[in-house]
Amino acid sequence: MSNGSKGILEGLNINSKKDKNVNSQEVKNLGIEELSVKRSYSLKPSTVKKLQEMKIFIYDDPNVTFNEIVDEAICFLYENKKEK
Repeated sequence: MSNGSKGILEGLNINSKKDKNVNSQEVKNLGIEELSVKRSYSLKPSTVKKLQEMKIFIYDDPNVTFNEIVDEAICFLYENKKEK
């Protein structure tokens, strides 16, 4: 490889840095609380499909994130269960 050319892996590294910046810019405040706690959960394929359908067909904002949808759903369920 010559001094002026870039390898394939170096190009991938540059792209991943750009993607990381875009992803961090997508993080939004929900009310007054930031999305700062990271958790990992396993979901049924049918639940993931419902989540994807909600993002496409229910939400008007094309930039809405899955985090926002899940957070809203959990808050809604919590409030409804708490009232009972």
